[in-house]
Amino acid sequence: MKLFIKSQGQGKPLILLHGWGFNGDIWHDIAAQLASHWCVYQVDLPGHGRSPMCEYHLPVLTETLATELPTNAVWIGWSLGGLLTMAVARWHPTSVRALVLVSTSPRFITADDWFHAMRPDVLQQFAQQLQNNPMATLQRFLALQVKGSEAVHQQLRTLNALLKSTGPPQSEALQAGLELLQTTDLRSELSQVHQPALLCLGERDMIVPVNVGKDCQKWWPNLPKVIIKSAAHIPFLSHPDVFMHLLQGFLNELPDTY
Repeated sequence: MKLFIKSQGQGKPLILLHGWGFNGDIWHDIAAQLASHWCVYQVDLPGHGRSPMCEYHLPVLTETLATELPTNAVWIGWSLGGLLTMAVARWHPTSVRALVLVSTSPRFITADDWFHAMRPDVLQQFAQQLQNNPMATLQRFLALQVKGSEAVHQQLRTLNALLKSTGPPQSEALQAGLELLQTTDLRSELSQVHQPALLCLGERDMIVPVNVGKDCQKWWPNLPKVIIKSAAHIPFLSHPDVFMHLLQGFLNELPDTY
């Protein structure tokens, strides 16, 4: 299988992974800015955008990403893409030089010892509704992602325009992605991720609550975190200048040679 991967710019490799229901084009503006100093790769995950579907098991996905993308790259993963970035860093460490985790978590649903996440029944309800009306379910998830942000209607228009221009993901990919979010728990693996990392969270995120940062640091004590005030689940879209400032600060601290 060959993923659809858009590349631009010159320099060391930097990879952008999108979240559930979208594709690599959501990074358009961020990628254009980064391309002045990096060779940027915008990935369409399987069944999203222009990439074909594949088996949605974590080992298969991480192997596919590690095989089709450059090694020793900086990876920036948002939401589901952040979960996959953690997994690639853990099991394919030569692929990942450093990682930036945006509005993501090693576990997306609550547990007795993991409070700052979505309730399992919420994702289960989304999965059930997908079977009857995929587009309506996707619209509900879009609304949840921007809820709490300062410019909800503007962001919804932007997200809907993106979906209109590239088309929605395959229903099979949406179902499989939700199942991955429901069943994956990488907490016990975090201590084995040794690359430089940054966790970026939105203060008003309803999907990945901001307190997940403290929870992650229990498993990954040296993980730095930053919080973007007034941002919801898509801080690089709602607060691009703040996000880029934080991102450039992290990137500028990486060694020049590696």
